[in-house]
Amino acid sequence: MGLPVWLQQLLAPYLKVLTPIAQQIGPEFHKIMRALVVALDNVARPFGPLLHRMVDPLLPQLLASAAAADAALGRFRPWQVLLLAAGATLLLVTAAQAAAAKLERIRRQGVVNWACSCLRSAPIIRGLLAKEKAKIAAKIAAGIQRDGLAMTRLPKQGRPAAAVLELLKAKELRNVRVAPGTNSMSGVVYIRDEEHKQLLDDVFCLFSWTNPLHGDIFPSVRQMEAEVIAMTAGMLHGGPGTNAPHVCGAMTSGGTESILLAIKAARDYMAESRGITCPEMVVGPSAHAAYWKAAEYFNIKLVQAPLGKDFRLHGVSVARCITRNTVLVVASAPGFPHGVVDDVSGIAAAAALRGVPCHVDGCLGGFLLPFVEQLGYDVPVFDFRVPGVTSMSVDTHKFGMAHKGTSVVLYRSPELRRHQFTSVTDWSGGLYISPTMAGSRSGAVIATAWASLVALGHDGLLNAADGIMRAARDFKRQLSLQLPELRVLGQPHASVVAFAAADPAQLNVYCLNDLLTQKGWHLNALQRPAALHFCFTAQHVDVVPGLIADVKSALAVLAKDPGGLGAQGSAPLYGLAGVSPDRGLIGEFLVAYQDAVLAP
Repeated sequence: MGLPVWLQQLLAPYLKVLTPIAQQIGPEFHKIMRALVVALDNVARPFGPLLHRMVDPLLPQLLASAAAADAALGRFRPWQVLLLAAGATLLLVTAAQAAAAKLERIRRQGVVNWACSCLRSAPIIRGLLAKEKAKIAAKIAAGIQRDGLAMTRLPKQGRPAAAVLELLKAKELRNVRVAPGTNSMSGVVYIRDEEHKQLLDDVFCLFSWTNPLHGDIFPSVRQMEAEVIAMTAGMLHGGPGTNAPHVCGAMTSGGTESILLAIKAARDYMAESRGITCPEMVVGPSAHAAYWKAAEYFNIKLVQAPLGKDFRLHGVSVARCITRNTVLVVASAPGFPHGVVDDVSGIAAAAALRGVPCHVDGCLGGFLLPFVEQLGYDVPVFDFRVPGVTSMSVDTHKFGMAHKGTSVVLYRSPELRRHQFTSVTDWSGGLYISPTMAGSRSGAVIATAWASLVALGHDGLLNAADGIMRAARDFKRQLSLQLPELRVLGQPHASVVAFAAADPAQLNVYCLNDLLTQKGWHLNALQRPAALHFCFTAQHVDVVPGLIADVKSALAVLAKDPGGLGAQGSAPLYGLAGVSPDRGLIGEFLVAYQDAVLAP
């Protein structure tokens, strides 16, 4: 029976093109297959005697087993045998899938964590833990600052603008004061002075109701977004006139979204080009927590490659972790914990050798390292000058000194970027496409990013980098000279200086952190190893003497009472996290903290 006429008409254009091609390659394909069969026969022939020696002794037993099976099944009808075989197969497949799911859960959690979670699920232990967690949750909630003016219901009548502003001013007074030269917070605030902040505030007001989702209505915002992307790409040696002329990208709400989108694009690109359905991603333990978040969101297996003794991730370590399911490898420039730049050249080369995309996380250092390099500091090459680098994430709202809420994700080619987009063609609301996770976005923050880069320019960013690096290097030097109780971790390439106890048995750095918090400082606590770090920004060029003096004073207090202060602040929680094998339990404490933070 021939094909229906409508199907013949549908296939006609394709057959017209494919038939001549098939006629040309058909004979060649036949020759290739014959040659392959001959080659396989030649390879297998020498193993014939060996196979006979292995199988011949087993043959009588196999035949006897087959005869016994025939006898046992002889009383069944063929359809019954078929049904029995199908049922047994279904049962085995179901059991195998359940076992695989259980093993995957154990792999993700780790054997120790899985065993601890099983133990915690026991009724008696679950009840005891619930009581203890309730006590801890209450203690955490009591420690959250609240102003007593919480509004938990929508007011029946609105308040005058002046009254609303007065309420907000009262709330704002409870925040930590920020002033250049006296800023006591690690990172957090990157804008260098009040004049620059005022410019950004004015720009925000100008564009406060714009939305780049509607580029036809707000063409100025669309243009500014494209220009910020182009300026960022050029700074990182991408775009016209470089070895990566097709670099493109998008603006996002922050570093985490940039990272999530780069991972999503790589996963989908590798699924399309390689057919990978069980994706894996290789990162170092010092990579940002956003990669763990992405692995959870996108169902990607996270493979951790160990760091070197210098706290850097190296290409050799990454190469050992790449498999046929790897969709992305990640390098940091610099890593958040220790401020060191990974071996980007080696990592990208290892990825390129296996045809795997390589993402460089420059969220923290993207707008700093290019200028640090120009100032003559030793900075490993980390950007699109490295051939194997396929994407980068860079935060304009950090050292680009824009208002919070903007970052840039860059790709070496549009082919990779298109997998970031979401297009919907069958929606009843019309044709839809969105470049990022958000639909509507604030055009105001895009405008502030553009204004910041244009106002500062190359020379302004270079000057800021000079002050930042002088402060960071001075802190590192003074710490080594004046504080023998502490040691610097690695050789920081940028603005982050991490330090740990020279002798952890004699000094608990988390107790040190609690004392510094009481003195008004806000450092970042690290783990594995236990350490602290301070991220210098343009607001910190004059804080080193005061910080060193307060660290020295806190160390003197701890020398007299090493453990007596450990019952307060974050030291108990970090101390528990350092010794507890049950990471799931620590995670539940973090959830309790987050619940308390989100309560009014």
